[in-house]
Amino acid sequence: MKFRNISILAAMSLALAATPALADDHPEDFAQYGVSLGGSPFGGSASFVYNVNKKTSYLFTFGGAAGGSLDLEIGGNDYTVKSSSAWTGVFLNHRPIDSAEWFRLVAGLGIGSIENELEGESGKVFQADYNENPVGYSGLGFGFDTSKGFQWGVDIGLLFTSGSEVRQVAGDVDVAATEDIADFFLFGNVLPNFQLTLGWGF
Repeated sequence: MKFRNISILAAMSLALAATPALADDHPEDFAQYGVSLGGSPFGGSASFVYNVNKKTSYLFTFGGAAGGSLDLEIGGNDYTVKSSSAWTGVFLNHRPIDSAEWFRLVAGLGIGSIENELEGESGKVFQADYNENPVGYSGLGFGFDTSKGFQWGVDIGLLFTSGSEVRQVAGDVDVAATEDIADFFLFGNVLPNFQLTLGWGF
């Protein structure tokens, strides 16, 4: 199944990369290509950018995080959450307003995994993992147009998943705590995303 998902994503990437530019009269400062680095709650990322024209761009991205730590209170219990992720995806950026190229509509498809270990009181340990693929993304972007040179952008959006698989892996069995974690918004079907991106157009 994972091989099938990777094959689908690879085929999409090749098809999008082969899309011809819709106009040959690009302005002199138009960047056909770009590279970028970003940071979000799901880790760092690197992207190759293909600008079809001033309105439409495709991003071919991979990213992840080796590990991070966060303290949370869920259902009256305190947890130390350790997270890691690895993912890749293809994203479409569309700029619908001619006079505001800094405004973007963003949609994409990704495959990968997000793993969360929650260590609680009395040696209780839980896992809340996302391994179902593919997942969808949609959001809004600000900045990062198609000009040559230095670029920056901010994105906000939502990651749509099938939800996390929550299970207890150590300690006395606590069904209520498992249910509380599964119901917590950071481990739900829809995950919020905020990203800052820096790049270069050429």
